[in-house]
Amino acid sequence: MDWKALNNIIDKSDNIILSTHVNPDGDGLGSQLGLYYYLKSLNKNCSIINTSPIPEHYSFLDSETIFQEYSKDKHSDLFNKCDILIALDIGDYTRMNDIVEEITNRNIYSISIDHHPEKTKFFDLSLVDINAPATGFLVWDYLMYNNYTELPLNAANGLYCALITDTGSFKYNSTTSECHNMAAHLLECGVKPYDIYDLVYERREISQVKLLSYVINNLEFYSNDEFAGYTITKEVIDSHGAKYSDVEGFTDFVRSIKGVQVSFMILEQPHNIRINFRSRGKYIINDIAEHFGGGGHKLAAGATIKDQSIEEIKSKIINLLIRKK
Repeated sequence: MDWKALNNIIDKSDNIILSTHVNPDGDGLGSQLGLYYYLKSLNKNCSIINTSPIPEHYSFLDSETIFQEYSKDKHSDLFNKCDILIALDIGDYTRMNDIVEEITNRNIYSISIDHHPEKTKFFDLSLVDINAPATGFLVWDYLMYNNYTELPLNAANGLYCALITDTGSFKYNSTTSECHNMAAHLLECGVKPYDIYDLVYERREISQVKLLSYVINNLEFYSNDEFAGYTITKEVIDSHGAKYSDVEGFTDFVRSIKGVQVSFMILEQPHNIRINFRSRGKYIINDIAEHFGGGGHKLAAGATIKDQSIEEIKSKIINLLIRKK
């Protein structure tokens, strides 16, 4: 990775904005924290601005009230002064929503640090490694390149959160010996593994459990039970008193069912429909996400869709999956 090029650009910049995708996850948020504290150590004016609020189960990462939710009026001055914007864990630049317009209208130099394949050339500098287990791992590697080893606890917690959420707590095939080296270093910085695991995975609201129960009771299986999918409408979210972020981890859970090779979710949101896929490895599924204008990894991918009905989307997904057999 060309960390030297990134250093050269950062050296010439005073005002830096960090951003990640809409509906941010542990990797995007944790990556931002790790890089934020490093940039602050260089006395840079650094702000984290995202187009979505921080999900409740990641709120522990914001103990110092660093994360800001984008507002055109509130952040106009910051974007006017911005020298560079660094996008983390984006996958597709359009997932920054309104911040894309800020970049293009103000001609802000933009950089992507990511482990997702880059669908479309947008950023001025792309630092992408699709073999990396997490974007947080890339950020950690960058910090180590610069000998920034004594991390503040909040930065270490963020990077550890990024690592465990995108490696499935070290159980995915993307997990390497370097992942464990990273984890060991973060523990030396004060991270308490169970505390982070507890905050991320063991604080489920009753409404989320009820929503998961609905999913289990309404699972649909296809092609000798190799494929399993579920649909969650806006009405289902509302009737369970749930939040859209409550669905995180559901598709992984469905994939864990014996015999299921691919799981998928269709989630109706207020202005679009979100789909995601998880595969055990027998079938590659990011090409299906790309069919709907999305993307991702070979075994974990998704898309956001407008102007198609749930039934149309479901029919297309099933047909595309069956063609793989």
